[in-house]
Amino acid sequence: MKVIPKKVKNIVYPLDKLNKSIWSGLESETYSVKVEKQGSREEVLVTLALRFHGEPLNAFDKRVYLAICALYNAGNEYMSAGMIFRTMGGKGYPRTEKFEKIKQSIIKMAMVHISIDNAEEANKYNYPRFREIGANLLACEYESETEIKTKKTEYCLHLLSKPLLMRYSEEHKQLTTYTPEQFQCPLSMTEINCAIDDYLRYRIARTSGKTLKILHTSLYKYCHFDTKSKKQDARGKFTTFLDFYAKNGLIHGYSLETDAISINL
Repeated sequence: MKVIPKKVKNIVYPLDKLNKSIWSGLESETYSVKVEKQGSREEVLVTLALRFHGEPLNAFDKRVYLAICALYNAGNEYMSAGMIFRTMGGKGYPRTEKFEKIKQSIIKMAMVHISIDNAEEANKYNYPRFREIGANLLACEYESETEIKTKKTEYCLHLLSKPLLMRYSEEHKQLTTYTPEQFQCPLSMTEINCAIDDYLRYRIARTSGKTLKILHTSLYKYCHFDTKSKKQDARGKFTTFLDFYAKNGLIHGYSLETDAISINL
């Protein structure tokens, strides 16, 4: 089989509370997630039931997931690990350890069983009823015989349908988009760096005013930085991420305080 890849022009980034929650290490359980319509302060509950058959999902998995969704939205039903890696923000082809990490992330996501029921939300805000049950990533793998352009790939993912969580976000129009250049990660795509990047992007995109203040403690809590060394490591990376956002037009500027980050939007 020969595949002609289609270029990704933008990456959809979800801003709803369900997508925010699932990548932060939730365990197998049924959750009542508090959500609200944009502009409203009255919260309602959406039922989110999760069953993991492996490790909980993290920020690196989310970056893989967003890259897969972006490729699918661009018309790529079949995608190689290299295509996923470059859409994530990587350069060239993934080395063996990155290749294996992406594959394991896909396996983790495919094994997560999700149930979403927004009955209360649909009734309150006159939204469409969203009641879906299925895998987080409905996909299968193709090995070695797949040819991307003129080169055979060792791994190819066949995405069978758009993931449930992305459909939920798109139907609610709770999302923002990035160009591939804006979605780059200015540091290596470790789980810690992906977590910092994800939290900063989420807070920036969700803020409607001209200024934003992010407490260090809020970021540490979201990223599960519970040791002094992790917190110090994170603080040393703030300027790299913020300089990147400013350079790519996501923010106008920033200043670092003792216990917080002040951002001009």
